[in-house]
This record gives sequence, C-alpha cells and structure tokens, in this order.
Amino acid sequence: MIDAKIRLAQTSPALGDVAANLDQHLEAIEAARADGAGLLVFPELSLTGYFLNDLTDEVAMPLDGKVVKKVVAAAKDRAVAFGLVERARDHRLYNACVYAEKGKILHVHRKVHLPTYGIFDDGRYLAPGSAFDAFDTSFGKVGILICEDAWHMASSYLLFLQNADLILCPSASPGRGLDERGEVSSLRAWQSVLEALSQLFQTYVAYCNRVGVEDGMSFFGGSRVVDPFGSVVAQVGGLDPGAATARLEDAALRRARLFAPMRRDERPEMVLRQLRRIVGES
Repeated sequence: MIDAKIRLAQTSPALGDVAANLDQHLEAIEAARADGAGLLVFPELSLTGYFLNDLTDEVAMPLDGKVVKKVVAAAKDRAVAFGLVERARDHRLYNACVYAEKGKILHVHRKVHLPTYGIFDDGRYLAPGSAFDAFDTSFGKVGILICEDAWHMASSYLLFLQNADLILCPSASPGRGLDERGEVSSLRAWQSVLEALSQLFQTYVAYCNRVGVEDGMSFFGGSRVVDPFGSVVAQVGGLDPGAATARLEDAALRRARLFAPMRRDERPEMVLRQLRRIVGES
C-alpha cells in the first residue's frame, strides 16, 4: 500500500560546496513542511554536486557525520531522500542516496551502475553498490534507483519482485542534444523510460533531476512523478530550481494491478533457472 504527499526538490547543487548545499536542503525541508508534504526527494549527489573528479575524496562524508545528521534531524517529522558521496568505514567511496524518516536513517542505496562512457567517469572515483532492495516505510514499500541504475531493466525488475509501490530515482542527468521539436533529447529519453518502468512494474516513479551548470555541462531538470499507468501527475518545468508535489494513492496501484495482473502472473523461478544457465554458459 502507498499513501503519501511527495515533493520533489529540483535544486542546483554548488560543485564541492557542501555548506551551501546543506543550506539548500534545510530551506527545502522547511518549504516541504509548509506545503504539508510527508516525503521530500532531492537529486543525485545533492549535497556535493556531480562532476567532482578530484574533489570526490574531499567532499565525501560518513553516514554518522555532522552534515548527514543535520539533514536527518531537520526532517524529523517527515521523510527525506538526499544524495551524497558516502565514505564507508573501509574508506571506499560510494554515490549514495540516504532515506531517512522521523529522524532516523531507514535505508541507504549505493549506486550500482557507474557510467564510464561519453562525458561520464564515475567508475574512476567511486565503488559500485551491490544490491537493489525495497524497504518498508510509513508510506508503503519503497525502492531507490540512482540515475544510470534506471537504465538497466534488472534494477527495476528486482524492486518489482520485492513489491515496491514507489521507486525514487534521484538523478544528475545533463542535457545532451535536441530533437526535431527543439526539446532536449535526454529529457525525451528519460520520459520514455519512466513511463515504461511505471507501467511494466505497476508502481509510482518519482524522478528528481538537478539543474544548473558544472564544467560547461547544463542539467535539464525535468523532475516528475509518474503514476502506475505511465501518466505524469506532477512535474517541474524549465531549467531553474523549483518543486512539484503529488498525492500518491493506493487506489491507483489497485486499479493498475487489477487491470493487468503482472505481479500475480510473474514467474521469477523460471527467470532464475534461465539466468543460472546463461551465466554458467558465459
């Protein structure tokens, strides 16, 4: 079941300036409280900026550090999902999304698929995560995919098998190319992916992308909430910071799953058998 008012904070993180980004978070949390939103979602690496390169180690922080504690404490009466470079106890660095609720961290997702193509070089500085886990919250069952994770079908499929009612997708996706209508091609591509995932896996998907410019690259925003039928129910327009809210209702999930009982008819044991064979042959 799902029941929540969700708010997307489409921010413009300052590259490497954790103090300035922390202020953005605290302001956005207060705005969410005034709006009555129970769940606030920030973009990927919202506390640090994205194209960090040699700054990665400098801005990395432990989960029990002062900055993380301040964000979690500020959102004491609601839930918040925010991004950072996590410094693990073994000193590996991860692109992580923290989900906290009522003053406690409930879940941390470490980005599994680190892009190392085109303008991206995440794998040079960061260690990959190793799991996609759905977890229980006061709103329903939630899963997290960080940007590139969403482009690998198995990521969402694993959350689907764990009965996720909401997939959060924080992103730092720059605009690349224009289509024949003058729209950012990467935004069109993301829209198609989000609509497909929501319908195939019968879940709400909340995509929160950043805006701003880093190292000459512009981030296009396009943050939106998509319902289980693939319809956009809230979005932030333009290339500026902003916010959008949506009501997530269990009735929409029920209608979608009655209309097409994908969860009832799924056969993961068959998939497991074939995966074992395929992996064994490779």
